[in-house]
Amino acid sequence: MEAKQLQAYKQNNALLCQFIIRLSAFYEGFSDKIDNELGKLRGHLSGTPNFSLAAVSIEKLNNLIQHQDVTLKKYTSDTAASIEDSMKQLQKIVFEDDELKTLTTKELIKLNQPINDVYSIYKLYAKALTLHRVALNKKMVSLAPTEEKLNASPAEHISSISDGEENHTAPQDENPHYRSILVELNQLIASYAQKKPNDKQLNDIKDRLESGMDENQLLKSCVVILRMIVQDAMSEASLTGKVIQSLHNSLGQINSSVSESIEGSKSQFEQRKAGNEQLKSHIDSIEEAVSESDSLEVLKEQAQSCVKNLMSTLSEQQNNDEKGQEALVSLLSSMQERIETLQQKTAVYKKKLAEQVMQSRTDTLTRLPNRQAYNEKLEHAFSHFKDSGEPLAVAVVDIDHFKSINDRFGHAAGDKTLQVVSRHLKQSMEKHEFIARWGGEEFVMLFPNADIDRVDKKLNEMRTHLASLPFKFKQEKVRITASFGATCFHKDDNTDSVFERADEYLYRAKRDGRNRVITDLNN
Repeated sequence: MEAKQLQAYKQNNALLCQFIIRLSAFYEGFSDKIDNELGKLRGHLSGTPNFSLAAVSIEKLNNLIQHQDVTLKKYTSDTAASIEDSMKQLQKIVFEDDELKTLTTKELIKLNQPINDVYSIYKLYAKALTLHRVALNKKMVSLAPTEEKLNASPAEHISSISDGEENHTAPQDENPHYRSILVELNQLIASYAQKKPNDKQLNDIKDRLESGMDENQLLKSCVVILRMIVQDAMSEASLTGKVIQSLHNSLGQINSSVSESIEGSKSQFEQRKAGNEQLKSHIDSIEEAVSESDSLEVLKEQAQSCVKNLMSTLSEQQNNDEKGQEALVSLLSSMQERIETLQQKTAVYKKKLAEQVMQSRTDTLTRLPNRQAYNEKLEHAFSHFKDSGEPLAVAVVDIDHFKSINDRFGHAAGDKTLQVVSRHLKQSMEKHEFIARWGGEEFVMLFPNADIDRVDKKLNEMRTHLASLPFKFKQEKVRITASFGATCFHKDDNTDSVFERADEYLYRAKRDGRNRVITDLNN
């Protein structure tokens, strides 16, 4: 063998030995037996390597690893399931605390996403621990500091703890209102994001909320949202004020016209009364002339004079009546035009109000009813269920691995997925059935007068059809699936308990491998 080749082999052997030593040290702590044998292997390979003894250690390690039941992947999966069970228990405990329940649900959704490495489990565990601490001592603790720590490596985190970081109280711990404001801001952002999906400032706040923000950033974000609220309120108030002012002016003009019409009628009545008096006077004069006159010629002259005066009075009265009639017709015509204008303006405003009501109950992205619309529909359906006893079922749907779609192909692909899935689910339902977007990638359905067998069959048809839809992002074919949980109302149920049971079935479907339906039939 040539000297150069021999030198290359020696260098490669040395490099391989160093790599094995470092790799074995990195995974130290996996198990006592494996750690002990890895220590021996490092000793055999350190300094002047003894490959014969190293080969013996490697053989022992092969046997130990081969018979090792717990792998890192299985450990990660089991730990995620354990954390998920713990979070489900926490969700039941804090059921009446809407804020804590929202945060817990958010973490449960993350636990159902693909977990790629052990460090991700560490992050989820740290967040779960924080939520449990909040629920335990009822201190308003933010997840933001935890998020910053989670972005660091385990070594950095351990170092920060050893330096005494754990003894310092985060500013959010000192402010009991921090978490409450954080939750409210999240809800406002979600509401305004539907109205203004392309607002850069709004999207920036949304991104920073997801990654965590301190008190100063939170206050600045609150100011921005308050400005939006005030601006919208002023704009709406301005529009409403203009409409009301217009209505007021039109009604004022109509009132003025009615008053004018009344005064005109009074004046015309007085004129007619005076004319009637004159006519009566002329007739009395004729009667008097007839009774007192001795000469036919004189009587004729007097009669002609009286008739002339009578004709003059009648002509004047007729002219006054015609003028009064023309004025009344003109006034009524003007009033009719104002009333028509008033009706048009009222119709426009009424239509705008109806559109606003519809928008407040519609999800901007999917055009499905939103959570508010679902809550209203549910109250009516639940009331009918109690009165009639007819079956009523609730189903919760969640798109599988949705976060990975956003991560791999971008949020535009995620939005398109939501639109296609929502359209598919909507088309699969009958007119009397109801679907709404609950939030994120989750949907909720109501099935009036349907037993659980029918609901189970229908949801499985939806699931199968959805899995066969041709999705393609960036020239890559993607299979989209969803998990379903459904239950029927029981006699002692309320709306919250039924949704919670359907939600539990949904998470069970996620744990059991996703792309499946879990209903009352599975229990």
